[in-house]
Amino acid sequence: MSKEAQQELEEAKNKKSEVDTGKLLTIPRFFFGISAQVIVAGSIQYIAPTFSVHMRKYGFSPSFVGLCFCVPAIIYASLSPVMYIIIKKIGRRATILLGIILLGVGMAFVGTSKSLGLQNNPAMIIMGLMMIGGAGGMISIPVLPEMIEAVQERELNYPMDELENRISGLFCFSNGIGESIGPILGSSLYTAYGF
Repeated sequence: MSKEAQQELEEAKNKKSEVDTGKLLTIPRFFFGISAQVIVAGSIQYIAPTFSVHMRKYGFSPSFVGLCFCVPAIIYASLSPVMYIIIKKIGRRATILLGIILLGVGMAFVGTSKSLGLQNNPAMIIMGLMMIGGAGGMISIPVLPEMIEAVQERELNYPMDELENRISGLFCFSNGIGESIGPILGSSLYTAYGF
């Protein structure tokens, strides 16, 4: 084999392929990350169309209702800088799973689930909003590195900058899907069953 042919063969081996989105979505941990982000974004937006109507039943002012909407964001922002401690202690996947469980409990508190024997009161609702904010951080913060690691373990030989851009785009896409589905589902269920 000539030196040029050998060099071309070496270049072909080292040539990195273009990132295939379909292949990324077939990786279970990657798909779990995308799904988790859809769930967290959808859950936060789920209550948006109906929450103010529900809180006005208690006679709260629009200012207080607006403040209630800030609760998840304030908790998320407050806990984000220290979230790495939790992730370091129990791992990324366990943190995400714990966040999903906490998100479910928070949603039950906001909706004050009668099947769980919870009373429909403002204190319970605000506590649920706080849980949702904390859970959002527990899911969103570790999910992106988890998705990147899941792809790297497959050794797909993608260019790293292109891979990071594609994963970031899919992460934002899943966030947008959740933010779209949440209010539609929330208002539909409110119409059918109430808050």
